[in-house]
Amino acid sequence: MGGKKGYRNCERMATLIFATAQNGIPVLPNAPSTQIVITEAIRVLHTVEASRDAILTQMQALAKTLPEYSLVREMPCIGDTLAPRLIAEIGDVRRFHSKRALIAYAGIDAPPYQSGKFCANNRHISKRGNRYLRKTGYEVMQSYVMHKPANDPIFTFIEKKRGEGKSGKLAMVARMNKFLRVYYGKVTELYRSLPAIE
Repeated sequence: MGGKKGYRNCERMATLIFATAQNGIPVLPNAPSTQIVITEAIRVLHTVEASRDAILTQMQALAKTLPEYSLVREMPCIGDTLAPRLIAEIGDVRRFHSKRALIAYAGIDAPPYQSGKFCANNRHISKRGNRYLRKTGYEVMQSYVMHKPANDPIFTFIEKKRGEGKSGKLAMVARMNKFLRVYYGKVTELYRSLPAIE
């Protein structure tokens, strides 16, 4: 094993890791008080899970009353949990005058920098926007990578960026940027097609 590339025999390190693991595992006394503490902790966890499920159910019920809910759910990799969160964080898409405004709201736009004759547009994202929307967008992108929907423009874009050698944060920001542009275009078009309310 020591001859394989990337492997190095180190008995001292293995012994240290084993000793640390043995000493790092907490051992609680087998007493009635310990059982009460563990039982109460389990009860609290179950209560938190029940509250979370109730909140998600209410979010879904509210989101279903909006015109864009069905459209968002039809988008690949957007399930019953992500759809209400996405709609809630973006809000009424009509309040953004352009796709760029929505991207800026998410805080994934690169703010321009200009000094004298020097101008740099390729800078870090601003992070001035809605961090919860960025987190939700990240989870949406993870879902796309996991499910790999065929013939989908967003996943095709993801594969294109991978082919260009982009990875990590740069690729993730580019993917989220693309997704928000598609989202803005589809939802805005939907609202334009709806009859005006007098």
